[in-house]
Amino acid sequence: MRRTVFRGRPAVGLAAPAVLAGGLLAGCGIQETAVIEAGRPVVADLLPPREGRVLLFFFSPDDELLPVPRIVESPWERGNEGPGSSAAAGEEMNESASPLVAVTALLAGPDKAERRAGLRNAPSLPRAGSAAYRVVVDGPTVEVELRLRVTRLAAPARDQLVCTAAYAAHAQGAVSVSLVGPDGRLAPADCPVRPVPAPAR
Repeated sequence: MRRTVFRGRPAVGLAAPAVLAGGLLAGCGIQETAVIEAGRPVVADLLPPREGRVLLFFFSPDDELLPVPRIVESPWERGNEGPGSSAAAGEEMNESASPLVAVTALLAGPDKAERRAGLRNAPSLPRAGSAAYRVVVDGPTVEVELRLRVTRLAAPARDQLVCTAAYAAHAQGAVSVSLVGPDGRLAPADCPVRPVPAPAR
């Protein structure tokens, strides 16, 4: 089993990823996929791979957790990810961007266009891209190490982090995510937003 480690720079030199393009997955003109409305938000077969694209999970004005595709640029060289950082052949990993980049972008908060659309982070999630320290992908599990107290995060903030890390690590979000901070480790959790097949047209 391959163990993939994504590590960020120390907080002093860490910059949030530069946003190259963005848009909402649902309701804002993205035509590449569809969201099926049935109870809790669900994600249809998601966007095809594209270099630098990640899904960030923000809350809508109606308090629904929504996936938002964004093109980001990693501030870290691939060579700094450490030995064994590439996914093994045959693994269903999403290599469009590092999970660390996705978590950092989430913590930096919605961009201007996303804020105009009413998207936001949960109140207990601090706006601090530098709080993302390291992401370790080990088969069906992902460990997100943060420079913040994870036990103080309310459930909505935890869901944002879990979903963003899960879909950055696996195209279907089919991994369990543990959040780790200086105050301890939270139990592994799955993203509550699950993919479903898009209906035939």
